[in-house]
Amino acid sequence: MECEIEGNGDRAMDAVDWIEANVELKETTSAAFLYEHMASQSLRGLAVIYQPFDGTKRGHFVDRGQILDYAVSAGRGRVLDFGPGDGWPSLLLAPMADEVVGVDGSARRVEVCTGNAERLGVGNAFFVHVPPGERLPFEDGSFDAVVAASSIEQTPDPEAVLHELCRVLKPGGRLRMHYESLGFYRGGRERELWPNGADAPVQLIVFDRHVEEERARNYGLSLDLSRAEVEAVFARHGADVAYAALTPEVLGRLCEHLIEAAVWPTRHPSCRTWLRWLDEAGFGSARPTHDGGWFAGRLFDHLGESRRPVEMDKTDELLRPLVGVVVSMEAPPVAPAGEWDPWITAVK
Repeated sequence: MECEIEGNGDRAMDAVDWIEANVELKETTSAAFLYEHMASQSLRGLAVIYQPFDGTKRGHFVDRGQILDYAVSAGRGRVLDFGPGDGWPSLLLAPMADEVVGVDGSARRVEVCTGNAERLGVGNAFFVHVPPGERLPFEDGSFDAVVAASSIEQTPDPEAVLHELCRVLKPGGRLRMHYESLGFYRGGRERELWPNGADAPVQLIVFDRHVEEERARNYGLSLDLSRAEVEAVFARHGADVAYAALTPEVLGRLCEHLIEAAVWPTRHPSCRTWLRWLDEAGFGSARPTHDGGWFAGRLFDHLGESRRPVEMDKTDELLRPLVGVVVSMEAPPVAPAGEWDPWITAVK
């Protein structure tokens, strides 16, 4: 793939401006460009799904707090997981639910989730591919609960998704959602570079976040290079792989190896916007609360090493009653600087 290089001598030219001026971009979605090409959305780092659980590891302890959050919020019954990635939280919720159905806009993600379910012997979790923007293939009132982990905002029309999620919920059913608020990136991280993959072809994802407008414009560059080769291009210009190092010179070199270039917009509502949208979608009530993962992390730091349980059942015994209290505690709609905004529970 060729690109017309302009302004290569302007060292002050911003990378986003350079890409817009020099690269032929096709419009796409995050499912098509990003998630469809991931062998593992979590880099095989998930506890239980890919690694033996160890409660003495902070990441595993926090992860269990998040899973118990979804479990307590959803209750037993039939649960819809919107955007399960590698099978999270679907596969970990399955032992605590009658049935879990995961829907994803990426066929590759559905394939990975199904394979993980078979490998783990989870028989009551099923996964369905629903192309972005299409109506969910379920009757009205099909589910007792819906869980969504940073997935609704990755769709082309998150407002429409909320209407669909409300439609498939039974009266009194709950939606428990975590979301990516752009306020977390305010103060220097509005534009970032994220390399995806180790072997060729590597993807470079450039995020152009507009915090106050609650939206982002995301650029994907697919290169016929390995991660090590990409790092070598940056190193020849005396830099690590980072957005600040995406000078016209570096971009020009990378452009020589360009296979595909794409752009996709995403909307990232603040908590207050989500609450308004949920009301308009037909939910009877919605409120922000603290979350089980946030609490688990703080508890882990408070506990001494000798008091941190290793086994998952002991971790659950410690965390579950406390998480049950935490998810009922209303939280302010805007988190302190450097933290994610609160999770939201909505009831139909």
